[in-house]
Amino acid sequence: MVGQLNLDQPGAGQSLPPIPEPTPTAVAQATPSPRSPRPSASPTASPTPNPKWVAVQMQIPSIGLNIRVQKATNKQDCDFPPEHGAWVLCGGSEPGRGTNTYIFAHAQVGMFLPLWNVQLGAEVRVLMSDGKVLVYRVTEIHPNIACPDTRAKPMSYWTTPPLALQYAPTDCREGAMWSAPTDHERLTLQTSQGYNRNWGEFIVVAEPRF
Repeated sequence: MVGQLNLDQPGAGQSLPPIPEPTPTAVAQATPSPRSPRPSASPTASPTPNPKWVAVQMQIPSIGLNIRVQKATNKQDCDFPPEHGAWVLCGGSEPGRGTNTYIFAHAQVGMFLPLWNVQLGAEVRVLMSDGKVLVYRVTEIHPNIACPDTRAKPMSYWTTPPLALQYAPTDCREGAMWSAPTDHERLTLQTSQGYNRNWGEFIVVAEPRF
C-alpha cells in the first residue's frame, strides 16, 4: 500500500487521447466448399500476444479518469509514488497475464481522485504498449481498507480514524492482501482516502469484460 498527498492538489501530466474500443478478435467463419458438402473454416489472422507488452494508459470514461501507466521499479516509488501517472506495483504482474495486476496512484486531481466516484459495472480500458486494448468491468468497491503507518505525521485537524477503521487490524495484512497474485485475470486499483495511510485505503476491483 502506498503513501498519500494532499487530496485536492492537481496532479502533473498532460491530457491524453481517449483509448478506443478494442477491435473484436476475429473468429473462424464457415464457408461452403465446392468440393465438399461440409463447411470448412476460414480463420482470419489475429495477433499473437506479446509477452513483453506493458500497460501504458488506463481510462474509466464514466468518471473522466484517463491516466498514464508505468511500472514502479524501486522501493521508494512503491512506498511513495511520484506525483504523476499510475503505477504497477514493484514485482507485480502487467495486465493480460491471467493474474492480479495492482495499480496505484495518489488521490489527486488528474490522478486517482475520481476513483472515489466509480460505480459497479463501470468500464475500465487499458492500452498496452503493442496497441492492444484490454477491457474490464468494475466488480467490487472496498473503502476503509486498513493499512496503518506509524511513520505518518499527525494531523491537527483530524486525529480519530473513521469508525470502520477503529476496529480494523492494527497492521497492514488487510491492505496487503489485495496485492497478492490470483488464479484469474484481475485489476486491483488503489488510492488513498486522506493525507496518509491512517485515513484508510480505497480499493476497486475490475475483471475482464469478455
